[in-house]
Amino acid sequence: MKLTGNKIFSFMLAAAFALTLAGCGGGGGGTAAAPDPEPTPMPSPQEMCEADGGRYNADGSCTSAADLAEEMALSGAQEAAMAAYMAAMAAVNGAKDPVAATNAQMYAAMAMEASDAAAMATTSEMAMEYQMKAEMNRDMAMEAAGMRGLGVTMLANKMLNGDDIENAELAGTTPPKAVSNATNVGAAIGAATAAATADADLTIDAATVAGSMTNQGGKSGGTDNADAQLTIGTVDATNVATHKASGSTFAVNIGTARALMGETPSRFQTRGGWEAQDLLLVDGTDDTLKSHLVISTDIQGDKVTPSYGTAVTLAAGTGTMTGDIPGDGSSFEGTYDVTANTPPIPGRYHCPLAGNACSISANADGDIIAVVGYVFEPLVSGTGTKTSDADYLAWGFWVQGSTRDSIPAATTDIEAQAGAFAYGNDRFNVMATLKGSATYNGVASGLYSAAGMVEYFDADVSLTANFGGTSGADSTPATSNAGENDGLLLGVVTGTVSNIMAGGMSVDGSLTLKKADIETTTANGASDDGFTGSAEGTVGGALLMGTWGGQFYGPNKATTAKAQESEYPTTAAGTFGVTGGGHTPMSLLGSFGAWKAE
Repeated sequence: MKLTGNKIFSFMLAAAFALTLAGCGGGGGGTAAAPDPEPTPMPSPQEMCEADGGRYNADGSCTSAADLAEEMALSGAQEAAMAAYMAAMAAVNGAKDPVAATNAQMYAAMAMEASDAAAMATTSEMAMEYQMKAEMNRDMAMEAAGMRGLGVTMLANKMLNGDDIENAELAGTTPPKAVSNATNVGAAIGAATAAATADADLTIDAATVAGSMTNQGGKSGGTDNADAQLTIGTVDATNVATHKASGSTFAVNIGTARALMGETPSRFQTRGGWEAQDLLLVDGTDDTLKSHLVISTDIQGDKVTPSYGTAVTLAAGTGTMTGDIPGDGSSFEGTYDVTANTPPIPGRYHCPLAGNACSISANADGDIIAVVGYVFEPLVSGTGTKTSDADYLAWGFWVQGSTRDSIPAATTDIEAQAGAFAYGNDRFNVMATLKGSATYNGVASGLYSAAGMVEYFDADVSLTANFGGTSGADSTPATSNAGENDGLLLGVVTGTVSNIMAGGMSVDGSLTLKKADIETTTANGASDDGFTGSAEGTVGGALLMGTWGGQFYGPNKATTAKAQESEYPTTAAGTFGVTGGGHTPMSLLGSFGAWKAE
């Protein structure tokens, strides 16, 4: 069929009408509706928690923003309290001297208590309260650590920095001479590095102590004293240590012109934990003239050897024992229960047979089942023999000077003096037959003078003694031939002073204690006169030079020539002094104690 134009138009209208009806929905009338949109999803618990500023936890719980802020405040206060304690301890470790460290340690301990309390706190308010206490004690520790606690350095600096006499001039001198105590104190410490054998204001009787060779001493102005024993001005202070229940102390003999202050001497511990005291002496008529004497010692308390009663003969089946039975048959401590109805008796199972040829057996219950030679000696309560320490060292240094604020007369001795000493109560007699080497490690302390200040210093000391030898020659007796070993060569000692801490700060550099010959003084080659040598090193960037000396100590137990070949001294003590630095003078003056390494 062929469509004409009108027919085509009519067909298109019908189609459009049909489409319109289809879009209107049911019944063929109206327009078709659009589909519904996707519903909005509900937020997750984590999203809801974080939307409120909280923290979603792994267990599904939510820490609110307020709780989170409390938690962070609590943690921050705890960390701050711990940081305060750590800073307090850092102050202790950097204290100017041991007394300052002790004072700072007291506050550091309180800072630790506050830090521990903060760590246990359950609220930020409690933790912050303890944080404030920790920080307050931190500040107190830092202040205490930064102050000089030793009277010896306070005296030296008071003399050195006296404003009223600084740069003053003595009348009647040509040319005018500065009498600044800085000049005198510095000169005194510097002069104390002079030759070890030179006489000085500090001397020690060679017959009773260690000989002047182990001492360094110096004085600016005045006349040197040649008194025996350790002498400071008119005061004889023998550096003999004693041990009491309260700790170590020292016997000090007071001269007529001076007296000990009534206060208790400052006690402290040196590097290595040795006992020390800072003794203050004053002039009897002029309390501006003071002396401070610092002494360190390793003296130990008395050893008590128990007493035992009448021996009881043992036999198998005679009782029950306790105690560890040694395998070599030697004596041992234990208890002995003769019968089941009496308390066990304390005492020792003693073997009187030669070569410890004894044996004893007991079962698991302690019943004695076999005995050879052993007897039981009951302990006598409240008795015993006390034995004092017979092998100890005492060493130290001293400063003496005036703290007067007026310019002294032209004839007045400024009396700025300094010195160091070392002593042991049992000098060792080095024999010519002794061969081999031994190492001695110990500690040193003294005065460090630099940049217009005087500070306490301590350091580590190490000595190497090479006894005997195959080359060189001793200097005495007079019949010795130079360069020839005549069998009387005793050996040489060398060493180092390292890890120097001055005024609580580490000082770069070290000292070398150069070769010191062990002196030979008797016809058979034996010596108890010690050794001396030169010392040098770079400390704090300055080249320093001076001297050092020492002495061996310890009991001579060997009774045969063969035994003397391998009997080494147990300890060594001595002094050293170096100075230098050019336009910026620097000095170290100190003493040391050292013990044989195993």
